[in-house]
This record gives sequence, structure tokens and C-alpha cells, in this order.
Amino acid sequence: MTALSVRDFRSQMAHSFNRVDAGEQVFIRRKNQLYTIVPIEDADLSATAHLAEKIEKARKEYREGSTLKFENAAAAQKWMDEL
Repeated sequence: MTALSVRDFRSQMAHSFNRVDAGEQVFIRRKNQLYTIVPIEDADLSATAHLAEKIEKARKEYREGSTLKFENAAAAQKWMDEL
């Protein structure tokens, strides 16, 4: 485990990321609070099941024509101005 001040982290950023990649815990100390660096995998960036359902629902509504469609940004802006 390594705890660095923000200043030390800035000067050793690449080295700190390499340590995390090697499995070491690296903490950054700012005032009385500690933060940790956590690597994110591609799987962590995927949509949750709930979000995937909402996206699919929106796509279905779009395919069925139950959403607003505009030819261009000017048409969308005109619609919003008329609200």
C-alpha cells in the first residue's frame, strides 16, 4: 500500500498507475481524506440491465414513430421556441 500527497501523485502519476496495474493499492491523501486509484475494465463501462431496458424501449418507440423527429437542428429549435 502506498499513500501519496496530491503533490507527490502529480509528480509520480505514471509510476502510480503502473503500481496499480501491478496490483498494488495506491492512495492519494488530500487534507484528511484518502482516495484510491481503481482500474476500470471494459465490462465496468457497459450499461446496466435497467439502462439497457430503457434504451431498448426508446428504440422501440422511435421505430414505431411515437417520438418526435426533426429534419435538422433548426426545425427542432423552431419546435422548442413554439412551446
